[in-house]
This record gives sequence, C-alpha cells and structure tokens, in this order.
Amino acid sequence: MLKYFRLYKIFFKINFMKDMTYRGNFFFGCTLTIFESVISFLIITIIYSHIRSISGWSYEDTLVLTGINMLSISFGWLFYRGGLSDLDRVVNRGDFDWMLVKPIDTQFLSTVNRIDIEDGSRSLVGFAIIVYGMTGTKLFDVWYLFPLCIITFLCGQVVLYAVFLIFKTVTFKSIQGWATNGIAHRFQQLAQYPTDIYKGIVRVIYTYMLPLIFVATVPAKILTGKFTWQLCAGSLIAAILSFIISRTIWKFAVKKYSSASS
Repeated sequence: MLKYFRLYKIFFKINFMKDMTYRGNFFFGCTLTIFESVISFLIITIIYSHIRSISGWSYEDTLVLTGINMLSISFGWLFYRGGLSDLDRVVNRGDFDWMLVKPIDTQFLSTVNRIDIEDGSRSLVGFAIIVYGMTGTKLFDVWYLFPLCIITFLCGQVVLYAVFLIFKTVTFKSIQGWATNGIAHRFQQLAQYPTDIYKGIVRVIYTYMLPLIFVATVPAKILTGKFTWQLCAGSLIAAILSFIISRTIWKFAVKKYSSASS
C-alpha cells in the first residue's frame, strides 16, 4: 500500500511540474474554478431567498451539502477523474499497451496517470461554504461526528470512482469511449442535490443501483444532524460492493482488450 502512496506522490509531482510550465494558465484555471464555485453558492442563496426549505433541507443544510459536493468534485480530479477521463485517448493511441507491461497495477496507473491539480482550488470554496452553513447548526459542539463524516465521504468517493470506472470500460470496445465522460459528469451533478427530493422508482435507483445518496447526502446529513446509523453502515457496504464490482468488470474488460498499436 505504501508503494502506491509513493507512486501517487510521484505522479502528483510530475503533473504539478507540467502545470508550472505555464503558470499563468494554471492560476487562471484556479481562478475560473473558484469563480464557478462561488456562482453555485450565489444560485443557492437566490433560490432560498424565495423558499424556506426543500424536502426538509434548510438553506444552511443545503450549503453544507453543496460544500461537500464541491469537495467531492475536487477530490475526484485530484485522484481519479483526470486519469479515467483520458482513458479513451490512452487506449486509442496505443499507450495502454505500455501500461500493461509496467510492474504495477494497471487500474492504478490508468487512474493516476493524469491529475488536475488546479481543481483543488474548488475545495477552498467548498470548505468555506461548509463552515458558513454550519453556523446555523449546533454541530460545532458535537466534534466526534467529524471523523464519521470523513469516513462516509471517503466511502462515497469509492462509490463514485467505481461508477466512473465502470462507465469508462466501454473504451475497450468502442472508440466513442470519450462520450462516457459526459455521462459521468451528469452523474456527479445529480449528486449535488439531496436525494430526499427524489421519489418512487427514481429514489430506489439513486439509492441502490446508482447509489448517489452516499456521495454527498450522507456526509451532509451527518454534519446537519439528519443521519442514521443505517445510512452510515450502508455507506460502508456500498463502498465495498462498488469497488468489488468495478474491479471485477475492469479485469474482465482488460482481459478482452485487443492491442490498439498492433
């Protein structure tokens, strides 16, 4: 495990050096990311200037949810979204053959091959929004729930990573694998809303088939006092099952892979 942490640090350093080659572009990208995040905050503020709550979620609750979702997006681009988004190009260029002969796990290498460091700036706005939203709660006095929030947040990231990975395995069978990036992006967008707003079959799908509830809603419920221990246990179970399923599908897809360079 330590080996892969060291390898991630190396890839992070390489990507950072690439970004620093064009520093102006890097800092401009950070600025745009922050601006986009602030716009999201303003939209929520405008909406709640006309209503009191949505499915039991107050303005402060929704701010916490939005902040956590921003952290989720930032975490994704720092750890896996960049590499998975580029997988179709890697396969089509024949570079995936190079990854297969390396003495490290191919899934790991495909995941961290590209790291979008500038999107880490989104987390700054995310943290600020969470703190601002929590000023309307009493959770600052319940410090022991913060570790639980972190655990469920990481479980949600495993679920999201698994879904993204499953989508991208289409790349091994179609040159249109890039189209799955849009699907993954829309999936992430759906996670920014509290799953309590979904009803009927839609809620069943977003809880069990595509478990959006564990990406941002469950960590947000912990910080706003709406959580149950069943949801926390479900978050852990969903993470384990999602990883196992996605890993199995990945191995099957790689086994059926035909070299693009020969």
